[in-house]
Amino acid sequence: MIKGKKIYLRDVERKDIIILYRLFNENIVKRYSIIPNDIQSNDEGANLRKALSILNDKDILIGFITYKESNCHIGVYSIGITIGSSYWGHKYGEDAIKTLLAYLFMKLNAIRVELEVISTNLRAINCYKKCGLIEEVIKRNNVYIDGEYLDTIIMGILREELIYI
Repeated sequence: MIKGKKIYLRDVERKDIIILYRLFNENIVKRYSIIPNDIQSNDEGANLRKALSILNDKDILIGFITYKESNCHIGVYSIGITIGSSYWGHKYGEDAIKTLLAYLFMKLNAIRVELEVISTNLRAINCYKKCGLIEEVIKRNNVYIDGEYLDTIIMGILREELIYI
């Protein structure tokens, strides 16, 4: 278990799956979701994305957060987060991102952490900026959602830029 200020992160349990599936499949949540393609190898030792459940201070499962070390670069991690829409606006996402960043940089010795976000997801982009991530690259017309092509933004943070610890 990894403790934040308003949330804690723990391994996903079997009982979480149905709730997480329901949260992930809300129309507004799906509108902003990018599914990472982690199936790059059929090897048993493939570096798969690690998922953690996000629980709030009332012990309610509100979403999940993922991380994965790059297959090509040691110490470079990609992350992603999904929180049910009824829990938006409570700073749970900010706390979960900061908590995971601290874990990745301090415990797993990360050098860099990055994520990809749909350019129209201003709520998430603002959250990531509050966590210290910087917009680095725009991938134009990168995803097709609800009948339109949308840009995605790659945001990143380096260990020496971590400001809140």
